[in-house]
Amino acid sequence: MKKYTIFALILILTFNYAQANNEDKYNKIIENLRCLVCQNQSLSESDSNLAKDLRGKVKNMLESGFSEDKIYEFMSDRYTDYVLYNPPLKKSTWFLWYSPFAILIISILYLFYIFRKKNYMPKNNKILKVKKNNLEISTITSKLNLKYLYITLLVFIPVLTLLIYSYSSESMRYKISYYFETKEPIIDITVSIHDEILSKITGNEILFVYARRSSGMRIPLAIDVFDVSKSKKNYNVKLDNTMSMIKDQTLSLAKEIIVEARISKYQKAITMPGDYIGRSESIQLESSNYIIIKINSVVKEE
Repeated sequence: MKKYTIFALILILTFNYAQANNEDKYNKIIENLRCLVCQNQSLSESDSNLAKDLRGKVKNMLESGFSEDKIYEFMSDRYTDYVLYNPPLKKSTWFLWYSPFAILIISILYLFYIFRKKNYMPKNNKILKVKKNNLEISTITSKLNLKYLYITLLVFIPVLTLLIYSYSSESMRYKISYYFETKEPIIDITVSIHDEILSKITGNEILFVYARRSSGMRIPLAIDVFDVSKSKKNYNVKLDNTMSMIKDQTLSLAKEIIVEARISKYQKAITMPGDYIGRSESIQLESSNYIIIKINSVVKEE
C-alpha cells in the first residue's frame, strides 16, 4: 500500500511539474508574440478577440507537444515576422539588424580620416614651411569639410532612418493592419500521398493545391503550387484569401468549398489523364480551417 501511495505521489508531482513547465512556456510565448490589431501590446496584455484566439491556439499547440520554436515558426508563417517581438535574422531583416552598426562604423572611419588628415604634420621642413604659409587656407578648408560633413549627416541620417523604418516592425504593423482582414479565411492543409502512388513519383512532378466552390463554377478561389520530392509523403500547405487567381473570386466570397490536391507529371494547371488526385469533402468555411487530403486516385480518360 505504501508503494502505491509513493507511486501516486510521484505521478502527481510529475504531472504538476509538467503542467507548471507548460504554464511557464505559455506565459513566455504570449509575452513574445505581438497582438496584430493593437497598439504595441503583447498577446498577454491584449483583450482583443484576435489575441484571445491566438492565446488559445498557443495553449492548444503546447498541449499537443509543439516546441516553442515550432509555435513561433507557425505564427511567423501565418502572420509574418511582425507577430514576433524579436524577429529572426534572415535576408528580409538583415538591414534592420545591421544597418545601425554599419552607420556607426562608417561615421567613425570618416571622422578618423578627417581628423587624421587635419593633424598630419610632415617632417620635411620645406613642406612644413609651405604648410605654415597656407595655414589660413587649410583652416578654411577644414571648416568647409566640417560643414559638408554636417550637411551630409543632416541629409543622410533622415533618409537612412526612413529606409530602416520601411523595413522595421512599426512599418509592417501598418501594412498588416491594412491587409490582415483580407487573409481570412485561412485553410491549413496536410496533403498525404498514398504509398502506391508515392512509389511512382519521380521527382519531376508538380503539386497543385487549390480550393473551389463545392457547387457552381470550378474556378480556384485560392491556389498554391509546389515541386514534388521523390520520397516525400506529406506536404503542409496554407491557403488564404490573398491567393486567388481572379480578383473577384476569393475564399471570403464562398460559403462551402472543396479542396483538391493534384500531382501532375505534365506540370500543367489543367487536369490531365494520368494525374494523381485527392479531394476533401465539402466544408463550410470558418476564419480558420484544417483539412487532411489523401492523394489516392488516378485521373482516367473520359
